Amino acid sequence: MWLDLLYLLGGILFLLFGGDFLVKSSVSLAQSFKVSSFLIGSLVVSVGTSFPELVVSVQSAFVGHPDIALGNVVGSNIANIALGLGLVAIFFPVIIKKKSVFFDWIILFVLSVLIVLFSLNGRIQRIEGLILLLIVGYYIFNSIRRSNKAKKAEQMPQNPQYKPWIALLILIISIVVLGGGAQLIILGGSSLALHLGVEERIVSLTVIAFGTSLPEITTSVIASYRKHSELAIGNIIGSNIFNIAIVLGITTFILPIQVNVRFLSFDYYWMMGFTLILLLPIFVKGKITKLEALLMVSIYSTYIYLLFF
Repeated sequence: MWLDLLYLLGGILFLLFGGDFLVKSSVSLAQSFKVSSFLIGSLVVSVGTSFPELVVSVQSAFVGHPDIALGNVVGSNIANIALGLGLVAIFFPVIIKKKSVFFDWIILFVLSVLIVLFSLNGRIQRIEGLILLLIVGYYIFNSIRRSNKAKKAEQMPQNPQYKPWIALLILIISIVVLGGGAQLIILGGSSLALHLGVEERIVSLTVIAFGTSLPEITTSVIASYRKHSELAIGNIIGSNIFNIAIVLGITTFILPIQVNVRFLSFDYYWMMGFTLILLLPIFVKGKITKLEALLMVSIYSTYIYLLFF
């Protein structure tokens, strides 16, 4: 059992450091090739911080752990909003520009509804994974088009942290580190569930989901600390979009997965609920207050409690 915990801790650390350097190298490459800051915030950082979920879910599906593959995505999306934005807004003001995130939230909501509908027959099929990938393709195309418009008004300072070849090397090493971390988490998580008599679904929705969400949460905290709250919420919404569309899209396109009935009767409601929670701050108030942030974290704590008890 202690070895399982060590595997989990080691896997989380690998994912944290791997995800951090993946983001740094991706941003550096984007700057070297003169990509706008809008595109970096909405796509590059989000893709980078979602990579741990992709590695874990794909590998879990292949080794016969569909609950981990799906639970990792659902749990990460819940944790990203509740902790990634909730904890940030407790300490730093999170100002939201409706114009910036309106389209992204709509895409996230549509994808969340689709994944519920796709699961109704107890299995997410290959064709449904392809549909998710087509939607994210449209989202990326639209984001690039919006970024080209933003370029006219804003030029990003081109001061890459690394030279292109160094950034590419770090990118490759980061992917390898993330792969190793994913293997450790799958090994430790599934074994720990067996020892404790806890469902793999619950372990994936809590420990594994939190571990793979650490890059998103860390990035959002740093962005808010540096007074870039738009990047913080853009990273969270973008990561949640990629978690569903790319992570589940690629996973199920390669290998269709079975859906545990508890996702339909319990977890999906919470995922949709946290997505809808963003309606008020995005479309009405334009910010997340400390009281609302505390409420989000409290609701998340209730969800975790209900999972176990």
